[in-house]
Amino acid sequence: MEKTLASLFLSLLFLQLLCVKSQSQLVPALHVFGDSAADVGNSLYLNTSFRADFAPYGIDFLIGSSGRFSNGDSIADVLATALGLKYSFPLINGTNTTSFLYSENQSFNYAYGSAGILPETGGEMGETLSLRQQIGLFKQIVEIHLSQQFNSAEEISQFLGDSLFIVYIGSNDYINNYLQSKRYNSSRQYNTEQFAQLLVKEYGDLLSELQSLGAKRMVVFEIPPLSCYPVVLENMKSNLKCAENVNDMVSIFKNKLGEKVKELSSTLKDSNIILARTYGLVYDMINNSSAYGLEETAEPCCEIGKDGSGLCVPGMTACEKRKTTLFWDQAHISQAGSEIIAMKVFNGSSFTTPANIVDAIKLGGKPTTSQPPATSAAHSGTSFNLLLVLCFSVVLSLL
Repeated sequence: MEKTLASLFLSLLFLQLLCVKSQSQLVPALHVFGDSAADVGNSLYLNTSFRADFAPYGIDFLIGSSGRFSNGDSIADVLATALGLKYSFPLINGTNTTSFLYSENQSFNYAYGSAGILPETGGEMGETLSLRQQIGLFKQIVEIHLSQQFNSAEEISQFLGDSLFIVYIGSNDYINNYLQSKRYNSSRQYNTEQFAQLLVKEYGDLLSELQSLGAKRMVVFEIPPLSCYPVVLENMKSNLKCAENVNDMVSIFKNKLGEKVKELSSTLKDSNIILARTYGLVYDMINNSSAYGLEETAEPCCEIGKDGSGLCVPGMTACEKRKTTLFWDQAHISQAGSEIIAMKVFNGSSFTTPANIVDAIKLGGKPTTSQPPATSAAHSGTSFNLLLVLCFSVVLSLL
């Protein structure tokens, strides 16, 4: 029965992804900031041991291993496709400057594998690019490159205001900072409450800076329940499904972040900030796996190295059931997990505040020039719903 329900969910998810892939462009561009959950290859251009440019990474991606910490698409990739945009490409080259090719139908990625909210996070693994540095690169693009692509400041403002900005960061501030007491002294400087407050203060300041540069529509992701991640459990030598003492730390940050996003939503002029409640979603995916079409939510899909990073061993084979396995390696979710999270945030009803991405775009004022007219959107939505009903009926007939 559980396998049948899993098949039902996967069938509906596949149909949903198929439909959104064929829809028109909803925003002029997608700008992505964050860590390895969203990195598309920026880590390959700095001196770091935390990288994913080898097999089996990318085993299900169009061009193989590309620097994505996954077997296939990341959350940012799935959202780009759903928005009618091209995949992201790295904005960092070997000289630590930016390369920029403007396109009306593109997504731009500043995310960096070991990055954190704090500048020192991830530094033990080599060069890193904190959220502040990522926003600094974006500022360069706004001030230098976009001014060459548009005729006026008003056009730049319109382009950025209609774009969507995603920020997915914070996990490394715990996994590769606070929980690494032998390498970082943050756990000796701050108790869990103080550390969460430190993170949220810096995070809020950076989101305000991003808004001042033109970001009006933002999606801020909570960090997931890290104590359920294999890399944390192994480093803690825990045999539990989740080490709840770490989740207690993360929950403090989660709650403070929610308060900060609510505050910014009311104080930043003309801003539309969505909070993606990733913590509760991933926790539910682990503990209620069959409802999401998942069968394995504890073990990673690839063979793991012994260096404590949680990354795959180069050249080794991966599991066959990647479409029903949550964790790709010990520290990152699979494409299957990314698809579930992305679509819940894109047009779901339970894990975003105050609205999902589709609804936020509809409520965001006049549409972008590339958006379909209202009649086309309504027709597309009706067709999508009919297809969902059809698929649901077919699968139910097998129960």
